[in-house]
Amino acid sequence: MSEANALSAERTAEIARLAVALDLHHGSRVLDAGCGSGQWSIAFATLGCAVTAQDLSPVMIDRARMHASDRNLAITLRTGDVSALPDPAATFDAVYARVVLQFVPDPPAVLREFRRVLKPGGRLFTSVPGALSPIYGRSWQRFLKPGNVSVNYMVPWELEALLADGGWRVIEQWGDYGNSMTDDNRLEAAIRNAPIPLQQAAATTWGYVAE
Repeated sequence: MSEANALSAERTAEIARLAVALDLHHGSRVLDAGCGSGQWSIAFATLGCAVTAQDLSPVMIDRARMHASDRNLAITLRTGDVSALPDPAATFDAVYARVVLQFVPDPPAVLREFRRVLKPGGRLFTSVPGALSPIYGRSWQRFLKPGNVSVNYMVPWELEALLADGGWRVIEQWGDYGNSMTDDNRLEAAIRNAPIPLQQAAATTWGYVAE
């Protein structure tokens, strides 16, 4: 099964939730910033959105192109730094930036760039790993190799503070939890009923929809 097909099977409910949260309609212009292999770009294109997908890695863009071709979907794919987008101001109805900001040297600058290319009233989805996420399992190595780490290890409450400082208004927020959490029904229930900061810390990724 290809990565694109796997996403369609496993993330149908999340795609539907995002479509509502981002107010997406047929023809909505969406920027998938840091698109990776294009799974989410394909999901949005399947909904009838006009998708532009950008990633810093040419390898990822090649994979995304292959996946889009397999599905016969027209997606604009390009290589580039999300801190310097080539698009004119007010181009997109929505920007999707899943687990991207922890990789950039200057997150406030990237958020300003997202604001610039969004149309008035456009919406942003952005997420970072929780503090206890397995994605950050090797974060301790930053103490051994200072200055040689490509991740800033931003956590959800820091992202929330940056959004507020940049004038964004958070509309919705929610977490995604890995199998280690969701396979234990009691643990999952405890986390989902915990105060928001604990939910954020335990999440594999925690996302915000903002405008």
